[in-house]
Formats: sequence, C-alpha cells, structure tokens
Amino acid sequence: MNQECLKWLMRGGTTVLLAGAVGLLLWQGTRHVSERELSVRPQRLAAATVETTDTEDAVSAVETTLHTGTRRTKTASAKRAGQASKETQTTPKSTTPTAETVTFPLELNAASAAELEQLPHIGAVLAERITAYRDQIGGFSNREQLLEVEGIGEATLYEIYDLLYLENETFPEPEPAESPAPAAEPQPVETAPPATEPPAAVAPAVTFPLDLNQATAAELEQIPEMQPELAEKIVAFRQQIQAFSSVYELLYVDGMTEAYFVQLRDYVQITEERAQ
Repeated sequence: MNQECLKWLMRGGTTVLLAGAVGLLLWQGTRHVSERELSVRPQRLAAATVETTDTEDAVSAVETTLHTGTRRTKTASAKRAGQASKETQTTPKSTTPTAETVTFPLELNAASAAELEQLPHIGAVLAERITAYRDQIGGFSNREQLLEVEGIGEATLYEIYDLLYLENETFPEPEPAESPAPAAEPQPVETAPPATEPPAAVAPAVTFPLDLNQATAAELEQIPEMQPELAEKIVAFRQQIQAFSSVYELLYVDGMTEAYFVQLRDYVQITEERAQ
C-alpha cells in the first residue's frame, strides 16, 4: 500500500516537473519571439520614416521644379511680350509715298503735280503753282507761258523746256516794231559841197521771225536794239555749236542778257527741219 502510494507520488511529481519544464520552455520561446519583434519594429519604423521622408522630398522637388518652370515660363512670356510691345512701339510706320515713275517728255496740259515735281528744279510748291495756273488760264498754249508762273525764270525754263511738250503748241504773233520818229530836218547851211562818197549799202528787208540757223549778222541787226557786236557773236556761237536746237541757247551767247532775250525771242525761230 505504501509502495503504491509512493509510486503515484513519484509519477505525480514527475508529471509536475515535466509540465513545469514544458511551461518554462514555452515561456522562454514566447519571450524570445517578443524580443525579436521589439528589436525589428524600430528598424521597420525607421525604414518607413526614411521612405516617407524620401517621398516627401521627391514631392517637394517636383513642386519646386514645377514652380520654377512656371515662373521661368511666366518670365519668358513677359520678356517676349515686352520685346514685342517695344518693337511695336519703336518701329515707325512708313508714311512716305513712293515717287511716281514718269516718262519724259511730259504733256504739259495733262501732267499731274506729282509728275511735274520730277522735273529738274521743280519742287512740290512750283508743281502746284503750275497746275493751278494751268487751270486758271484753261491750259497752256505754249511752253513759254511757264514764265508767267511765279518762281520760274529763264534758266529754269531752259532746263525743263525739252522735257515738256504740247500737242498743238502755238506762239503769239510778234508785235510789229515801232518805226522810229523822223529826225528833224536840218536847216540848210551854205557850205562847200562835200566830196562825193559812194552811197552806203542799204540793209536788205527781212521778214520776222528770222530763222536763227540761217540768218546773217546783217539780218540779225534788223532786230530792234540789236548791237552789231552781239549779232556777230550770235553767228560765231552758231558756227561753234553747228546749229541751234532751241532759241534758249541764245542765253549762252557772250553779252546776252535775260532782259534782252525776252525781247529778242519773239523775232527769231528755229525751223523743224533744221532743229531735227
């Protein structure tokens, strides 16, 4: 009986010891696992923190890049707009009209003021005066009427004479020269009869206007107030240039004045055959 009890006690003690050992082993295993989890958790938290930080840095970098690009885009757009505005403000618009291309000679009664302005020594003011005077008199009958326009003299007319023409140009008939008043008859004086002298040659009668390329010096002297020296110079100048092409070339003769030329030009002319 005692032996049986002792066996049961030993068995019970052994069972308790085994249960205690198993419980100790289980407790130690659970503790080890807990410690590993506790040691690994900070590393995970640190890694997660690093990833979060990297993500935030990447997002911040992207936002910074976008903000910088937008600011650069706005700055570039503002600069381009400013340059375009500056170019628009500083670029002058051309308002100067293009000069008309004209072909000479011009028809004096049909040419516009802009065309007449292309003539030598004729500016915008004189061109307007010419057209205004042309309208006033109903059209020019000859080119010499340009002398009646204020600001046009003999020299200017000579420069533009051959650059103009008229379809039916007519010249006024020259006024007949006034015959000189008869000289007072001298009272007879008893003197010795003078020596007989050959009669002076009578100047041939001429018909005006004279052909400037054919008239002789004696014929030119028949023009009122024509001096013999000036007549000789006209003939010499004609021989020098071979022939006159315009009566205005008389202005180049030595001793010729504009005042006398205005009086002389009505008594001379140039035939078309000789002028050609």
